[in-house]
Amino acid sequence: MSTKRATAILAVAIALSPALEAQVHVGPQVPVPASIKIPRDGVTVPMQDMGGRPVVELKINGKGPYRFVLDTGAVTTVVSDELSRELSLSAAAGMQAAAAGGGTPPTIVVIHEIRIGDAVLEDVIAAVMPLGGLLRGENAPRGVLSAANFPGYLLTYDYPGKRISVKKGAIESADSRSTFQYRADQVLPTVPLRIAGHDTEVHLDTGSGFGLTLPMKFLAELPLASEPKEAARVRTGGGEFPVSIARVDGTIELGKYKLDMDEVRFSDARPGPAPATGNIGYEVLRHFVITIDSKNRCIRLEQ
Repeated sequence: MSTKRATAILAVAIALSPALEAQVHVGPQVPVPASIKIPRDGVTVPMQDMGGRPVVELKINGKGPYRFVLDTGAVTTVVSDELSRELSLSAAAGMQAAAAGGGTPPTIVVIHEIRIGDAVLEDVIAAVMPLGGLLRGENAPRGVLSAANFPGYLLTYDYPGKRISVKKGAIESADSRSTFQYRADQVLPTVPLRIAGHDTEVHLDTGSGFGLTLPMKFLAELPLASEPKEAARVRTGGGEFPVSIARVDGTIELGKYKLDMDEVRFSDARPGPAPATGNIGYEVLRHFVITIDSKNRCIRLEQ
């Protein structure tokens, strides 16, 4: 492991919601595997599902398979504390962690090998956290695999075909219609939206089981077709936040695509002190084939 990677300082937070969404944020740099080995023709595996979240089966250090959510909204991989103990994962030397919003900082470990089909990731940095309250149910996932683990490769979520593929390649340019580029200061994949004539940017979050969520300020800025009503309250490391639902009076556009949705969620829920950012999740993404080039910070949407 390089000195640069070994001395990284991680700030990690889990955001709790009624649907038990997990979001993990890391700074100042994104930890990536020391080695990525993908066959020349790429790898395709089934996309399983947990409440709209894409799930893959993988092996860790030769053991498994285990079910993990493959999450574009997670900058670092997370392993449940139970699985970490079961696998006796080793602490990552030189890594310092701080829990965003306070609380007990997580343990940082190194996973020597993650195998997804014939794809192999070596020396993957991961945070260890209790996930029993987040990932529940029979055969619940044992962790969250960050989509940021594949720089230099194209990661494709084929929602209609229910499959995920990884292959060598790049998205060469963005046309702002079906292909989008996000900035270097945007840690998570981000796409532009035009909502009733208002322009904004939101995270593309495969870890969200909802449709479109916007910060609360948009309740005053957007024309609404219904009175907002509080649907839930969310407690995170950043505090407790209401979640409201309302219909927007106007079209919602993502590049050349018009998004058909009855209601929009509004909430300032966030893991730590940073301002809230909206996101689009499963109820939008399920209509698309989504390809992410994390190295070139590009996203392609196809229908």
